[in-house]
Amino acid sequence: MSEAVRASAGPAPGVSRRPGERLHLSIAGIGIDLTWAGGRLTRGGAHRFYRQFLRDENRRSQRGRPNVALHVECGELPTVTPERMIFDAMANHWRLFRTDGQAVFEVFHPLPPHPLIQVSVMAPDFTSGRVYLAPATTSHPSSWSLPRMMRPFGELLLIQHLLRERRGVLVHALGVADRGAGLLFVGRSGAGKSNLARLYKLHADVIILGDERVVVTAEHGGFWLSGTPWPGDGFTVSGDRVPLRKVFFLEHGSRNALIPDTRLTLYGLLFQQLFLPFWREDALGFAVYFAHQLITAVPACRLAFVNDRTAIEFLHGQG
Repeated sequence: MSEAVRASAGPAPGVSRRPGERLHLSIAGIGIDLTWAGGRLTRGGAHRFYRQFLRDENRRSQRGRPNVALHVECGELPTVTPERMIFDAMANHWRLFRTDGQAVFEVFHPLPPHPLIQVSVMAPDFTSGRVYLAPATTSHPSSWSLPRMMRPFGELLLIQHLLRERRGVLVHALGVADRGAGLLFVGRSGAGKSNLARLYKLHADVIILGDERVVVTAEHGGFWLSGTPWPGDGFTVSGDRVPLRKVFFLEHGSRNALIPDTRLTLYGLLFQQLFLPFWREDALGFAVYFAHQLITAVPACRLAFVNDRTAIEFLHGQG
């Protein structure tokens, strides 16, 4: 490993703080500080999904120091040789390993021949590091974007810190703030999360927190539902956070109906849709505990729904 990479997990010395070279992201209360120098942050396309999650330097999280401090460099990727593989997710185009006591995430392009496009060298506790990005295009070799850097790397960091701090979980679900009440609709791909989100969009008093990935946390004696900047087919996200009041497990049906089921069955359905850090046994243990507490404390059932406006009318009729 080069000396530049060997020291990369510590604070970045000499980082400029001029406008445009520092950003603060806050997702479900997890703060991520981003600095860069010499590159150009592009703000088109999917960058719009991040706007509600950005904080300027005078509006940091009330938690004070960020959970993660990252310095971004766009250009040549370092060559890092794994010493110990932690988790190989090459089917999902990333892997995590350790070298010289540091944690290294490698991300590969989803299309063949799957070239390496991102190397993130992190401190052992994932609280700081450097992110090296391959240029997106030859015409703009020093440009980079938040959407490109944060998927899947940002998701993995969020999962890591939610569970490390025993705060909550990232869920494959639709999250809705309906007249101030948080509703969580859990479902596998194809269960109808994006369809239900489109139906909810017709109602002015509803906020779609996310139709693909949302966060549930335990705070202040209750459970809370937060949006993330990673939408599904509904292409709607929100940085809002609301108290979680009900949990539904989605399935298509010939009529709208609530279907009671055993707590054990509902727990299993929830656990299948959690994003989990399989590389950390203690974090997995907390996820098991958290899912059990959630199903125990919050009213939950299966929801069969018809893909038309009657589905929302039915849910409103449940109080």
